[in-house]
Amino acid sequence: MAFVVNTAKTLRTHWKKSTFGFCLAVYGVKYVNNKHNDNLLRREYCDEARKYGHEKIELGHRPRRVTVFLNPAAREGKARKLFEKTAAPILYVAGIEVNVVATEYEGQVKNFMTVLDTEDTDAVIVAGGDGTLLEFYFSSVFFQAVTGFLRKEDRDFSENIPLGVIPLGKTNRFSKILFGPDLDEVKMIAEAAIAVVRAVTKKVDVIKFDGGEGKTIYSLCGLEVGAYRDAEDRKSKYWYFGPLKHRWTYVRTAMKDWPPVINAQVSYLEANEENMAGEDEVVGKKKNSGQSWSFFNFLFRRNQRDAKWEAEQKAKEEERRKEEAAQMVTSDVATVEMTVTTSTLVDSEAPLKSLQMGLGPSDPGKMDVIREGSRRMKERGFSMGSPDDQRLLAKKIHIEPKEEEERWFNIDGEAFEAMPVDITLLRNKLNFFCPQPQPATS
Repeated sequence: MAFVVNTAKTLRTHWKKSTFGFCLAVYGVKYVNNKHNDNLLRREYCDEARKYGHEKIELGHRPRRVTVFLNPAAREGKARKLFEKTAAPILYVAGIEVNVVATEYEGQVKNFMTVLDTEDTDAVIVAGGDGTLLEFYFSSVFFQAVTGFLRKEDRDFSENIPLGVIPLGKTNRFSKILFGPDLDEVKMIAEAAIAVVRAVTKKVDVIKFDGGEGKTIYSLCGLEVGAYRDAEDRKSKYWYFGPLKHRWTYVRTAMKDWPPVINAQVSYLEANEENMAGEDEVVGKKKNSGQSWSFFNFLFRRNQRDAKWEAEQKAKEEERRKEEAAQMVTSDVATVEMTVTTSTLVDSEAPLKSLQMGLGPSDPGKMDVIREGSRRMKERGFSMGSPDDQRLLAKKIHIEPKEEEERWFNIDGEAFEAMPVDITLLRNKLNFFCPQPQPATS
C-alpha cells in the first residue's frame, strides 16, 4: 500500500513528466498493435497466394513470369522496403517468376518497354507512385510505363499483356481508382499484389495527348491546369507550416495577382451516341482487318484485296476527320481551372463513354478559392475540378494556350510545358489487374 501511495505522490509531483510518459506509452502500444495487425494482414494475403502456388503446372508449361519496374526513389526512398516487405512475398509464394528492374534514370522504363516481348513476360507490374513533381527526379515510373506500353509497335503486346500497379507513392491516384480510396497503405499494396496473383483484369480507357512533332503522351487520369493545381505544386515549399501548409498554399494563392485565370482557345467536338458508337466501329474494324499470310492467301490474292480494303478505309477515315473538323466548336475561355478526364472516371455508371472537360469560373472570389481548396483537402475519392464547374462531353478536344507567361499542364501528376495539344480518347486500350468482383447481395 505504501508503494502505491508513494507512486501516486511522485506522479502528482512530476505531473508534466508523468503526462509525457503516459502519452509516449499510449503511442508505443498503438504503434506496436498496428504493426502486429499489419503482419497478420500480410500473412492472410500470403496464405491466399500460397493456394495458387500449390496448383499443378501442365507438362510443357512454365510458371507465370512478370516483370516489375520498381521505382526506389518513390516515397522518399522507402519504396523498395515497402515492396519487399508486403508485395514481393505474395508474388513469390504464388509461384510467380518475378524479374525486378530498379529504375536508375529518367526514361529507362520507356526504353526497356521497346525491347520487351511477349515471350519475355506474361505481365508488366509498375511499383511506384503516379509520378508527381513533389517526389524525386525519376519517380514517374508509372507514367513512363503506360507511355512506353502504348508506343510499342507490337500491337499484340499491348493488347494481350496485362498491366499491374503496386502503389508505393504518396498520391497513388490511379490505384485508388482501381482498389478504392479507403484502404490503408499495407492493405492497398497487398490488394494490388494479390490482384496480380488472381489474374482478374479489366479494360481501361486511355487519354492521348498529341502535341505534334512526335510529342505524344498517354494518360489514365487526365489533365489539370489552373490555380488549384499550381497551389498543390507549391505546397511543398511551405514545409515550415507543418500540417497547415495545405491550407496556407490556398491562402497564398488568394494573396497573389488576381484573378488567377488562364486564357486559352478551346475547340471540341461534342460527344453523342452516334459519333462515339462510330468510333467503336472503327476500332473493331482495325482489330479484325489483319490476316495472317498463307499459301492460299497468296493463291487467291487475298493480300491484294486486303490492301485495297485498307486503302478504302483510310479514305473513309480521312473523309470522316474532315467532317468532324467542320463540326468542331471553337471558343475563347478565361477560367481559374481547366480539367480533362473521362466521363467513366467521374461516374462509373455514365451512359456515354467520352472525354469530359471541366471549366471553372472566370472571376472567382478569394474566399471561394480558399473554401474550395479546403474542400479538396478532405476529399478522398477521385475527382477533377469543382462541383459547380461547367462540364462538356467531347469526342476530341484541342487546347491552345494564349498566355505569354510560362504555364504548365499537369498530366497524371507529371508537369509538361503548356502547348497546343489535341486530346482524344482511346477506348478499352489497356488491360489492368483489378480486384476480384464482389458477389451481388440480394
